[in-house]
Amino acid sequence: MRPWLYPLLLLLLGAGVYADPRQEYDAFREAMNRHAGGPTGMYAIQDATVIAPGKSARLTALARPADARWATDAGQAGAATRLDYRDGKAWLRVPGREPVDLLSAPEQQQAIGGGLIVRATVYEDSIKAWLYNPALSRSRFRELSFFPYDASGVVVGKFQRKPVPVGVSHLDSRNHTGLMYWVGDVELPVHGKTYRLRAYHKEKDWAKIDAVLLFLTDRTSATTSYGGGRVLEVGFAKGQPPAAMRFNLNTLYSFLCAHSDYYNCPIKLTTRLDTALEYGEKYPPRRK
Repeated sequence: MRPWLYPLLLLLLGAGVYADPRQEYDAFREAMNRHAGGPTGMYAIQDATVIAPGKSARLTALARPADARWATDAGQAGAATRLDYRDGKAWLRVPGREPVDLLSAPEQQQAIGGGLIVRATVYEDSIKAWLYNPALSRSRFRELSFFPYDASGVVVGKFQRKPVPVGVSHLDSRNHTGLMYWVGDVELPVHGKTYRLRAYHKEKDWAKIDAVLLFLTDRTSATTSYGGGRVLEVGFAKGQPPAAMRFNLNTLYSFLCAHSDYYNCPIKLTTRLDTALEYGEKYPPRRK
């Protein structure tokens, strides 16, 4: 599977973190803007590549940090910063420094000079190597847009879990084969109608499942919100989903591929709601 939801909002959207839905909305907006515009945020991504076990990628030593890109050809040994993925470790080798296993480093990232930052995230069968240039955020990003808070968007839905999650293979936003797990169904009351939606998670083991993810499009899609869809997420203690969950539609957020082509989003798994969800994140800012 190609993970796309890196730890984004579970810390603030977990059950019971914010008793006040308006406070939850304010924290959500702050977290989203930080995730978008931070030094390793969505608008700081300069390049990314996937590295299979036993393989490497390199960053050539260029005069300008803004020109650095990943290359997966062998190149000249010792002539560039390299990331080697072997035996479950992602060894970052920067000339003149001791190698660092990014998967064991704080936040799985390391500054490499020139203002650049390298981070690694784990797939089931590979890793994804990210190259960030914080200068890009300063030039590309101002602030995300959100619908005003609306108390009508706080609803209680019923959740029926699947004893054994079902793997669902799909093509993601980059036409790669992805895998999400159908973990149950949610009955979600919105604007006087109850919709039944599949709930997903990237894990297949209930002992590791700590949230349900609903992938939605609605009448705002491609007009005032991202056309590919948005995500509604509720967290809970691992393996202990309640039968009734509070969903705060004010925390709907766009698929991350709305902000960067380097993300892999499960846009083929969305459910269409025949109503306008004027809650949460609006259409993303124009990319430069």
